[in-house]
Amino acid sequence: MKKFALIGSNISHSLSPALFRAAYHSSMFSYDLIDSPTIEEAMEIFIREGYSGANVTSPYKESVLKYCSSRDPFVSKIGAANLILFNRGSLHCHNTDYYGVKNSLEAAMVKESRALVVGAGGAAKAAIIALKEMSIDVTIINRTDTKAQELAKAFQTDWLPLEKFEKVIREFRLLIYTIDAPIAGLERANLMQHTVLEANYKTPLFSDSKCNKYISGKEWLISQAIPSFKLFTQMEPDSKAMFEVAVDC
Repeated sequence: MKKFALIGSNISHSLSPALFRAAYHSSMFSYDLIDSPTIEEAMEIFIREGYSGANVTSPYKESVLKYCSSRDPFVSKIGAANLILFNRGSLHCHNTDYYGVKNSLEAAMVKESRALVVGAGGAAKAAIIALKEMSIDVTIINRTDTKAQELAKAFQTDWLPLEKFEKVIREFRLLIYTIDAPIAGLERANLMQHTVLEANYKTPLFSDSKCNKYISGKEWLISQAIPSFKLFTQMEPDSKAMFEVAVDC
């Protein structure tokens, strides 16, 4: 049996084990939680217990990189990994968050040419890379203006100060929201003509009734989980069953 896991801290709420079990109705694989207060302890458990691979979530997406022998191009661009995989005795880092954005937008048949990205962390970076590949112009807003400016410089995109959000949101029809809390002006924003893709699936801030088209954090999660599970098993997951589980949870 090949053993896989999710590495993180305070992750008892995670949908990942249920999604993996739905994806593969097989006794060939198992999927556990490695819920640890430090990345060092988590990796010690991962290696000692003989896991073949793991998804990695907050707060270890960056600190796990020091254990990896190689990185895929998205890890190098984003500076974070959400998947580690043993291959021929070496640990390799991957990032499938990019697919969470790209595949979610493509499935929703989004055709916008501009997007406003709220946030400046790993999810925002993945979103920016996906949007630029889709030829969508990006503008960044963040709770900390300096981080928005730094990210815009690194990815050669535009940025705006937080105080401009309520005014400029009217100029966009695509909002990618990558943080867990509402920013100033969000509650007053009229999004009835907008497509909104939200990263957070635990305590969502948006819904179908608040915007023209809503792409939930669960859809983002599944869209990145499908390629990550394929990397683990080299087998096609049951994506329909994964969506059914996500809706029920």
